[in-house]
Amino acid sequence: MTENNLKSSYMMKIINHFMKNLLFLLIILSFASSEIISPENNSLFNSIYILFEWEQEPGAVEYNLQISNDEFFNELIVDISLYETLFIEKDNLDWSNNYYWRVRPIYIDGSFGNWINDDIFYIYPNIMQDFETTIYDNNLTEDGLIIYGQFAPDLLIGVIDKDGKKIWNSGSPDIDHQLGTLLNHVSKNGQLFGKSSTAGIEFNYNQDVIWQTPSSTIIDLHEVQQLPNGNYMSFVPIFENGPIVDGWWTDQFRALGYIVDGETNEFPWLGQRIVEWDKNTGEEVWSWNPFEHFNMDERDTGSELWSDAYVSGRFDWLHSNSFYFDENESVIYVSHRHLNRISKTAYPSGDIIWNIGLPENYNMGDNNICTDLLFSWQHHVQLLENGDLLFFDNGNLSEMLLDDENPTSRARRIKVNEDLTCDTIWEYTLPENLFGPGTGSIQLLDNGNYSIYTLGGYVDCSILEVTQEKELVWKAEASDPSSSLYRTYKVPSIHPEAFSVLVNGYTQDFLVPVVELIDTSLVFRITNHSGYTNTYDYSFENIEEGWFENQESSITIEPYETEFIYFSANSSDQDTQISLTIHPRYHQYAQKELNFTVINSQGIIGDINGDLRVNIYDILIIVNMILDLETNQSTADLNLDGGVNILDLSILVNIVLNQ
Repeated sequence: MTENNLKSSYMMKIINHFMKNLLFLLIILSFASSEIISPENNSLFNSIYILFEWEQEPGAVEYNLQISNDEFFNELIVDISLYETLFIEKDNLDWSNNYYWRVRPIYIDGSFGNWINDDIFYIYPNIMQDFETTIYDNNLTEDGLIIYGQFAPDLLIGVIDKDGKKIWNSGSPDIDHQLGTLLNHVSKNGQLFGKSSTAGIEFNYNQDVIWQTPSSTIIDLHEVQQLPNGNYMSFVPIFENGPIVDGWWTDQFRALGYIVDGETNEFPWLGQRIVEWDKNTGEEVWSWNPFEHFNMDERDTGSELWSDAYVSGRFDWLHSNSFYFDENESVIYVSHRHLNRISKTAYPSGDIIWNIGLPENYNMGDNNICTDLLFSWQHHVQLLENGDLLFFDNGNLSEMLLDDENPTSRARRIKVNEDLTCDTIWEYTLPENLFGPGTGSIQLLDNGNYSIYTLGGYVDCSILEVTQEKELVWKAEASDPSSSLYRTYKVPSIHPEAFSVLVNGYTQDFLVPVVELIDTSLVFRITNHSGYTNTYDYSFENIEEGWFENQESSITIEPYETEFIYFSANSSDQDTQISLTIHPRYHQYAQKELNFTVINSQGIIGDINGDLRVNIYDILIIVNMILDLETNQSTADLNLDGGVNILDLSILVNIVLNQ
């Protein structure tokens, strides 16, 4: 046998041995795939807006997402190509259905990769009531969805679109899957707050509880908010004994053993303490007690409250029902319904700066400002960006105060001047049938319209959208005449936390996924998939150090927009490990942590053919070089002994097998 034949035979034995080991590794890797984030297999949903998300695939430039009614995907209801790893389907899904879905990568040459998954999810039957909607002028309505917190007929939170289509709810036929929460606040960042059982909570559309008040504290149902410092604030019931005023009910109370002289502190009075809790520990860090700041001589003397007091065993003195914390002035605006009063309260001293309320002759204070406004039993006080106050004037006393022919509710926007007079900036008077004897809310929309909710006399529970010119452009009316909502909000989307992160140069280095460092920069693409402007806080760490500087920073991204963050390498070796942790500032539960191996795309040891990878192709090339079939051998002399031989092949095989 010739020398060349012996050399060839020897080389073939080496290659055969390597290929057997390689085949074993490929079989193992064929089962490896990017992970599905949502929906997981057999997931259950209370929504027809479903978020699909998966991890980035090496080498993918696009993704093919398919959704079907059948497990064999013979009948496709969605078949689209996407540049991102996240997609929200809003048009083709319906209640009470099973759906199958899968996704696969598309490579730069247009070829498809294997399906990453083949999963099923289920959408519950809808349990929301119907809303009859009327669009008077579609061009003048603001885009978005309506979320509402419902008292009756069931405790429920629901979301509808402008056509009344039911999008999401907090309930389900499965009692264990129900949140059982009254929605009382939606922040400008899309955070949800409410009362669940005895606790105040922050929660999300996935029905995860993000934070809750201490279990030892029973809170009032009306308001839960997160403050700019990250802490949480709510009302907490507080009782002190006070007198029973004289009236037709006097004999009834005396029959129970009370004196009823208007002076003796003998009967429980209910007020609302304002409490702030530490966001991390749940410790009470600040509170405001109305009994220390308000005079108990200031009270509603009407029969309605005392009739209720006889039945409930307590006098509902204040019925504080909303607050707004203003960070700029460090004050809290509070609505006290039964005093027909809005207070401006200093924080943290708790001192009352002023009270807007009724004239002195109504027994609710002798130093109120803006007594000509004459609102009553108001709800949902807010401070707008320009300093105006916005609230819903229920008008329970409007016949007496404003000479209305019937009780009349109004939406009010006022400005408090430096001389403590008030100007009415905007006011909308609701028709007689939409008088709201309880609850009610108002919201200034981005397009300048107002979204108004009114109970409508317990029979015309309605949500309105009204322009600055007081033109009614949209209305939704609950189908169930017994409906009672607490508040409604117009929101741009139900996935305020949705965002995706892609890293440039993510590829497969034969055995493991890697990120190729090109032009010394590492680039991440961040896409905001929500209708909210979101600020994303991130932490970047070069775990082994040396290549990159560790960083902590943030980036703000407008709705449905994409931005990039860049990290420049100070130096580079063959590879390094990096980690990026990122989350929307107000939705930290949506945090993503990405860990990658980064390789230097220039001068990678063992990259014989210059394709930025060390793999089987490089092994085949070096074999050809040893067999004198390749002439350019400058990159293959791995041990730098002046030649390409079996020693270089051995080094290369070890590099590939040990990546």
